[in-house]
Amino acid sequence: MNTIQEPEAQNSEFSRPETFTGRRRGSEGITEAKNELLQDLDREQLKPLNISAQSLIWVYIVLFFTLLVTLPRIYIANQVYYVSKDINTKYHKYTALLEENRYLKKRIEQLTYQRQVVDSVEIP
Repeated sequence: MNTIQEPEAQNSEFSRPETFTGRRRGSEGITEAKNELLQDLDREQLKPLNISAQSLIWVYIVLFFTLLVTLPRIYIANQVYYVSKDINTKYHKYTALLEENRYLKKRIEQLTYQRQVVDSVEIP
């Protein structure tokens, strides 16, 4: 039969309490240990956070200055985006008008040539 041997660290500060040594105890000892652990957990959870008014004021000051720095930057970035979007649409309209201007100049040249040809044919 294989037995578990525990190190003898009774005088050490890292020794385990009796409830966690792995020895078999009655269900009463286990429930007592569980209840004790639950009470310790409740005590730890109910401890106040000890946040002073001064530290809270400092947090609000830091938050205010962070917003003071970041919000104008975000606003400017958005404005730059929308202005560049407008510039881009106007540039596309400009290039379309240039192409239309080239087409119209060609068309005028064709019409003037046709008119000169027609006029030269009609004169005799």
